[in-house]
Amino acid sequence: MKVRKIDIDFSTAKVYWTPATPEFAQFWNATSSYLPYLEPYLNRVVREGMNRLPESESQLREDCKIFVAQETQHYKNHAKFNRMLRESGYRDLADREAVMKADYERFFKEKDLRWNLGYAEGFETLGPILACYFLESAKELQAPDVDDPTADLWRWHLAEEYEHRHVCNYIYDAVTPGYWWRLYGIWYAGRHMFAYMIRTTLYLLEEDYRAARIPDRAKSRLRLAAAGGRMLKYVLPRVIKTMHPKYDPINIPVPERSMEVLAETERQWAKQTGE
Repeated sequence: MKVRKIDIDFSTAKVYWTPATPEFAQFWNATSSYLPYLEPYLNRVVREGMNRLPESESQLREDCKIFVAQETQHYKNHAKFNRMLRESGYRDLADREAVMKADYERFFKEKDLRWNLGYAEGFETLGPILACYFLESAKELQAPDVDDPTADLWRWHLAEEYEHRHVCNYIYDAVTPGYWWRLYGIWYAGRHMFAYMIRTTLYLLEEDYRAARIPDRAKSRLRLAAAGGRMLKYVLPRVIKTMHPKYDPINIPVPERSMEVLAETERQWAKQTGE
C-alpha cells in the first residue's frame, strides 16, 4: 500500500468517455457523483475503528492511515470531475447527491460503530470485485477511442480499492466481529449504493434523451442492458464467494495491469511538489 498524491486535470474530459457506449460512462458518472460523500464517511468510520484496535495491531493501524489517505485522494478528484458533470446539463444532480450526503451524515451520527463498520466492510467487499471487473473484463474500456482523464481516474481509483481491500474487513473482525452482521452489511451497503447508482444513471440518460445528446432511446436502453448484464454476470458469482465464513480479501488475485496502472497514474497525474 502506498499514498499517491494525484491531481487529475479534467479540462479535456468528456461526459461520454466511452464514446461507443455512453451508457457505460453514465453508470460510472452516476457512481462518481456520490463518492465525495461516501468516502469521507468511510474515513470517519475507519478512524473510529482504528482507535478501538488493540495495541498488538500496529500494522493494521498503519494500513488504516494509508486507507484514509488514499480515499481522501479519491474523493477530491471525483469532486473535481463531478463539478464538470453538474455543469454539463444535469440540473437536478446536486439534489440527488444531497440525499446521499444526508444519509451518510445520519448513519455516522445515529448508528453505532458496529453498524457503520458493517456498512464500510460491505462496500469494501464490493470494491475489489469492481476493480477486477473494470481492469480485466469491461469490454467498453478496450475500445481504441477510450482516451480520457476520466478513464484514468477510475483505473487508478479501482486499482487502489484492490490495494487496500483488506483494511475494512480486518478492522471489522478486530473490533466488532460477527459473520451474520457482516452479511447484512454487504446486503445493506450494496442495496443502498446500487439503488442510487441505477436511479441516477437513468436520470442522466433521461436528460440526454431530452436534449437529444443520445438520439435513439431504444438502442440506448439495449446498450445499457447489455453493459449491465455483463457486469452482473461477472460480479454476482464473486460476491457470493465473499459470503463464505473463511473469506479473506487478501487472497483475491491481483487484477491484470493494476501495478502498471498505478505507476502510469503517478507518472502522468502526480501532484507537483509545492502545490
